Amino acid sequence: MKNILIVDNHAVLLKYASALLEKKGHRVRTAADGLEALDLLQTVSPDIIFIDLIMPNLSGEKLCEIIRSRPHLQGAFLVILSAAAIEDAPRIAGYGADTCIAKGPFNKMRRHILHVVEQVERGCEHELLGRIFGMDDMPGRNITRELLAAKRHRETTLANISEGLMELDRDSRVVYANPAAAAVFGRSEAELLLQDFFAVFGAENTPALEQLKKKAVDTGRVVNIDSPLAWEGKRIELKMIPVDAAHHHPILVVISDVTRQKMLEAQLQRAQKMEALGTLAGGVAHDLNNILSGIVGYPDLILMQLPDDSPLRKPIKAIQESGKKAAAIVQDLLTLARRGVATREVVNLNRLVDQYLKSPEFQALCAYHHGRVALDTDLDRRLLNVNGSAVQLTKAVMNLVSNAAEAMADGGRIRIATRNCYIDKPVNGYDSVREGEYVVLSVADTGIGISKQDIDKIFEPFYTKKVMGRSGTGLGMAVVWGAVKDQKGYIDIESAVGEGTTVRLYLPVSRAKTTSEEARVRMQDYMGNGESILVVDDVKEQREIASTMLATLGYNVDTVPSGEAAVAYARRNAVDLVVLDMIMDPGINGRETYEKIIAVRPGQKAVIASGFSETEEVKAAQQMGAGCYIKKPYTLDNIGMAINRELRR
Repeated sequence: MKNILIVDNHAVLLKYASALLEKKGHRVRTAADGLEALDLLQTVSPDIIFIDLIMPNLSGEKLCEIIRSRPHLQGAFLVILSAAAIEDAPRIAGYGADTCIAKGPFNKMRRHILHVVEQVERGCEHELLGRIFGMDDMPGRNITRELLAAKRHRETTLANISEGLMELDRDSRVVYANPAAAAVFGRSEAELLLQDFFAVFGAENTPALEQLKKKAVDTGRVVNIDSPLAWEGKRIELKMIPVDAAHHHPILVVISDVTRQKMLEAQLQRAQKMEALGTLAGGVAHDLNNILSGIVGYPDLILMQLPDDSPLRKPIKAIQESGKKAAAIVQDLLTLARRGVATREVVNLNRLVDQYLKSPEFQALCAYHHGRVALDTDLDRRLLNVNGSAVQLTKAVMNLVSNAAEAMADGGRIRIATRNCYIDKPVNGYDSVREGEYVVLSVADTGIGISKQDIDKIFEPFYTKKVMGRSGTGLGMAVVWGAVKDQKGYIDIESAVGEGTTVRLYLPVSRAKTTSEEARVRMQDYMGNGESILVVDDVKEQREIASTMLATLGYNVDTVPSGEAAVAYARRNAVDLVVLDMIMDPGINGRETYEKIIAVRPGQKAVIASGFSETEEVKAAQQMGAGCYIKKPYTLDNIGMAINRELRR
């Protein structure tokens, strides 16, 4: 006696076949479709299963696949019953069944059904494998071939579309899932079948999905979810489509994993926000630079005229230092605006870290925290170089260490590490990266950590969790972001609340060697010798301070307020060098001014003075022959050394 299950949506065939086999003493169970069969197979393990190939809800092909995936059903002998055995013979062998019986007249099928069962009873299953019984009893039919071709075309389409597709029965059980839907949930198609659809999405999403299904059923129309569902770190959009079927009222569910799309949209929004704030910051910084020039520059001139024991020297130096600190904030704003005059050079991050740890800024940080914060370094001594701004990268290191210390109010440990690495897959938070060699700088702390919602905001300008007035301007991480972006690098942050944070900067490697540090020069080394200088600037205060400094250094100076005035001056007078502001409004800019001057005075020497620059315009002026930058606000050192170098060139 064998335990037999017959699965067929043809009620007469079920009755006929079950009666036939029961008369032979076998225990027979029946199921009207694949879903009913799967319910039965949860509790029984038949010896032989007859499966109709074409059924509603769940096809015989899919049922065979599921049965073969269940360990307790591995020993079952599977027999396909197919009215399309002739037309579909090449594919039947791939369904996972052991043998096939062509559907035809009952009196013909009777003989084949009994033969298969008898062979299994005798232990001769091997004689049945791969065979199709009853093919001689049926003629081939072109209409069947056409229907099968259309069915395969539809199945191929559904299996390869990018959107997930699921079908639900009236009880909200999954009766079909294409590969894209299975991929969304990280399960096989077989694992999803018969699962409660709402349970798949979890209890937190069930109310919204139940309401969506009710709306689809009540209105008979396609309905979309209002906003993407959150499921195991993914963002999923879906719509439900009611199907007008006579008996089982299915619902089709179209599923789209929009996690990547939403991430890219968020990245674009953050980038646009940064650009907008950067534009604002750049405009503010430009005006502040002009104001600060007097505060930073004039103290140098006053100190030169005061005796060493003058009581005014200390307050004047304090004014100058305050001005320099304000200028540093302006440079942060310019970095944020990505308009800073940053000199790119070959640098080694190990050297920058060492220099920072010996700096007064780091000593002040340690003193502020009263020894509660310990610092370790793990610097790869074979670290490769990068090409970038030493000033910006040093600020990045300083801001990361400062933030790490602030995160440990009760004390803790900071670890700075560097290493070389090769990246060939995306860094966390990026959709793609440029494959290649990178230097990695990491700063880790054991502090309070950063919540997930705050991680998405920490690079926004002026966003800070620090106590107002105690430390920070809210620009620190924005400066880090700007510096890394200028380097065409990447930032990765790992953090857990209560455990600490690790920030990693990935910067592209440069195989060039570092330039040796310039020896510190004395003022006497860059004094002038009566050379004629023309200062071109649209801001009166800028012209005055540059003129005063250059006169102090021994130059003969004239000034003009615009590019047009500079061109007219050049037509009448020859000068040894022009100090040229890059952005002047209204009127022609620095590049246009220089172009017109060299048309009158070929080979005219010039240096560019700017708080920030329009990069392409500056490059164009330099290609015409203009020299280096002078970064505003002016100091005696920067203006004196730049002009001395250009005159000697």
